[in-house]
Amino acid sequence: MNGGQPPQKASQAAFNTKNTAWSRNMFEPITRVFSKPQRPVLIEDGIGAVLDTMENNQHIFPILRGDVGSFSKHSEEGPSEVGIVSGNQLSVVAGYQTQYNLRVVFSGSMKMCGNAAMMATRDPLQGNTIQSSSNYVLCTEMVEWNLQERGVVRATNVRHNKVGDDRNGANPENYKREVDIEYFIDIHEKKNGEWIPWVADDVQFQFTMLDPYYQVALEQKDKSSPTFTYQLKTPWRLGIFKFVVDYKRYGLTYIDNKMEVSVIQLRHDEFPRYDTTGYPYYANVFVLMTASFLFVTHFAFSDFSQIKGVKAN
Repeated sequence: MNGGQPPQKASQAAFNTKNTAWSRNMFEPITRVFSKPQRPVLIEDGIGAVLDTMENNQHIFPILRGDVGSFSKHSEEGPSEVGIVSGNQLSVVAGYQTQYNLRVVFSGSMKMCGNAAMMATRDPLQGNTIQSSSNYVLCTEMVEWNLQERGVVRATNVRHNKVGDDRNGANPENYKREVDIEYFIDIHEKKNGEWIPWVADDVQFQFTMLDPYYQVALEQKDKSSPTFTYQLKTPWRLGIFKFVVDYKRYGLTYIDNKMEVSVIQLRHDEFPRYDTTGYPYYANVFVLMTASFLFVTHFAFSDFSQIKGVKAN
């Protein structure tokens, strides 16, 4: 693999300049998990991979892509044919995460995490320390991610209750129709071995029965708290519904939390006395009663003696 722009004051004597490439093209959606390189990463004697499309495989994703102008070709011993793709279509480092959060990291260069590459990419402006090396930072984070020490989130303390009610242990098993309820879930992130509140505005929540009745983003009112919440009103439809939090993002462990709750019928004495949809029927009853009263009154007080064929008493 070749191409890319080397950083200024890079130690050229530390690597072979023929089969080298440079890149700082980090896959943007995972910059919340991996640090974006401040200086280009050195890829020596590496190859670029073409990943499967998202339609065919949603579990694999690029971590570091090839820089603009980079390309991958066969070695000098074989045909010097350049691949059909180049630039950011090539993936130098890729991650794979299964549905059960098992992880694998693929690297296109065996020497990328070697001592020579790390020493060559040190930053003189930061004292040439090993921590200033872009290769060192990327390789360290790759190992942490693969060993579940980075990009790990978890959901705990899932709860729900009627608005205004106090929590008294277990979650309610059912709610009546058109009742205001509130849903809570705590999400933490593992960082440096400790669990801290996860801060995000894209945690999707659904209240569903076959089709979602609510599909919104949970609210995090206090960024220093791990609690995400949302208030909703139960529908008029009866049945078994689910609270669903399906949170899947590149580089993060998957959260798939589901909780069932029933929406039940009102008691016989909880229905409204007069339903607005019944107003035409109510009016029909009173019109019929009024018409009957007028007819009987008119019949009782009418004089039928003048009518031919009617005998007067």
